[in-house]
Amino acid sequence: MLFAILTIIAYSGALLWVVPTLVNLENQTNSDKKPNIKAVFSIGLLAVVLHLFSLSREFFLSEGQNFTLANVNALMSLLLSAVATLALPKWRTLWFPLMVVYTYGICSVAVTLISTGHFTKNLSENAGLIFHLGIALFSYALFFLALIYAFQLKWLDHKLKSKKMVFCAMLPPLMTVERHFFTLTLAAQALLTVTLVSGMIYLHNFFAPEQVHKAMFSFAAWIVYNIQLLGQWKLRWRGNRVLVYSILGMLLLSIGYFGSHLI
Repeated sequence: MLFAILTIIAYSGALLWVVPTLVNLENQTNSDKKPNIKAVFSIGLLAVVLHLFSLSREFFLSEGQNFTLANVNALMSLLLSAVATLALPKWRTLWFPLMVVYTYGICSVAVTLISTGHFTKNLSENAGLIFHLGIALFSYALFFLALIYAFQLKWLDHKLKSKKMVFCAMLPPLMTVERHFFTLTLAAQALLTVTLVSGMIYLHNFFAPEQVHKAMFSFAAWIVYNIQLLGQWKLRWRGNRVLVYSILGMLLLSIGYFGSHLI
C-alpha cells in the first residue's frame, strides 16, 4: 500500500507542474510559459518506478501471476506512463497527453488499492505466452496514446479553423502532432499484427468458442486501423474521420482485451 500511495503522490506532483500552465493557456500573459521539462521528466520517471514496485507486489504471487482486471489495467497504465515519460524529452507534443496519462495512472493505482480477488495463472514456463501478452498490452498502450493524440489533433484543427488559436511555446505545430500520431498508430499496428500472429502460434485455444471473440474483435480492430492508416497516408484524412476510426479501433480492442479475463 505504501508504494501505491507514493505512486499517486508522484503522479500528482508531475501533474502540478503541467496542469496550471495548460489551464492558463488562453491567457496571453502566460503564453510564453511552459512546464520545466527536467522537473516533469524526473518526477514522472519516479512515479513510473514507484508504479512498477507497487504493481509487482500485487501482480506477482507465490503461486503465479495475478491477472485481475485491476492489475491488468494498472499494468497497461504503467506501460503507457513509461512510454510517455521516456518520450517527453524528444516529443514536445506530449504536454497535453501527459495530463490524461498521469491522471489515468493515478486512477489505475487507486483501483488496485480497493480491488479484491485473484485470477492467478502461472506463466513462468511459457515464454511464448508471456511474449504474446506483453506485446498485446504494449500495443494497446500505444493505441491509447495515439487516441489521445487524435483528440489533440481535433482540438488544434478546430482552433486553427475558428481562428482562435493562441500561439505560444506550449502549443505544438499541427503537422508535428499529426506526424507523431501517425508514428504511434503505425508502431501500435505493427505490434498488434505480431500479437495476432503470436496468439495463433502460442495459444492453442485461440479459436476455441470461449476465446474466439477476442480474436474476432482484435482482428476487426486491425482492419479498422489499417483503413485509418491508409486514409491518412493516401487521402490525407484529418479531423473527425481520424478521430472516429481511432475511437472505434480502441473500442474493439477494449472489448477484445478486457471483455472477459485476459487469458
